[in-house]
Amino acid sequence: MKFKSVAVVAFSLAIVGGLLAAQKNESKCRHCGSASYGAGCHHSPTGKHEHRDDSTRCEWCGSVSYGAGCHHSPTSKHRHGPGDGKCIWCGSKSTGAGCHHSPTGKHEK
Repeated sequence: MKFKSVAVVAFSLAIVGGLLAAQKNESKCRHCGSASYGAGCHHSPTGKHEHRDDSTRCEWCGSVSYGAGCHHSPTSKHRHGPGDGKCIWCGSKSTGAGCHHSPTGKHEK
């Protein structure tokens, strides 16, 4: 019985620690520092929050998707933050021409 209590406490602390670590590394809008996505940034020229510090998520909406479907992007396409050597439009590690999601048709990093 005592072992179960210790295990439950240890599990709970691990969850809380993970949540605190996630909050520390939370992506922020480059214009105002908010964790919000979408409309409502009074410092952005577009009025929308832009998160350029996370290469795993769309800078406009926070989705992990690439391509069409971003309701906050001016191009209606998801654009991720730079990093990890991946194209911000499609996630490919390729360079040069061949990106079907980029407005220029080229991979951008």
